[in-house]
Amino acid sequence: MKLFLALTLLGTVSSHRLSEGALEQEVSTEQGSSDLEEEPGELEPLGSGENKSFMGRGALGKRLRYSVVIQDQTFYGAMSECSRIFRGHLASIHSNSANEQLRTVARAHTNQGQVWVGGITSSSGGRTFSRWMDDTPWDFSNWARGNPSRSGQTCVALCTAGGHWRNVSCQTRLPFICEY
Repeated sequence: MKLFLALTLLGTVSSHRLSEGALEQEVSTEQGSSDLEEEPGELEPLGSGENKSFMGRGALGKRLRYSVVIQDQTFYGAMSECSRIFRGHLASIHSNSANEQLRTVARAHTNQGQVWVGGITSSSGGRTFSRWMDDTPWDFSNWARGNPSRSGQTCVALCTAGGHWRNVSCQTRLPFICEY
């Protein structure tokens, strides 16, 4: 099992060969439409077929891979798994188009209404502050109505139905999106 996981991460074995209990499920998107603008956070498929990661550009223009992990974890458990399995972190989102594409892929590959992304919120002195755990700039947000609430420290979940973000107790167990 460990060998298959290692080979999958190296791209030499299809993740379909992994047993059903495997943590990681790399996903593919349909071929991107050519009218999408290239901007930070823009996602594009690596190629056709199943079990491909999808590529994107992070906040600083760096090319990144993303994977949806379908095993529910707490926020900090998800961070640990992204680091351990992919040597990455939970996804940060820097554009509306990236938010929509991450939402679409997460919705297609999970049966949950929300997935963890890499943001946290903290309240202090009646104000709420948000930040990405990868220390990239907080230059885009898509909060659902009434969010973020002022309830101490919470973590950011992307809603797979509408793409809005909610602040959720970090102890909630959800699927998650890794960026690496």
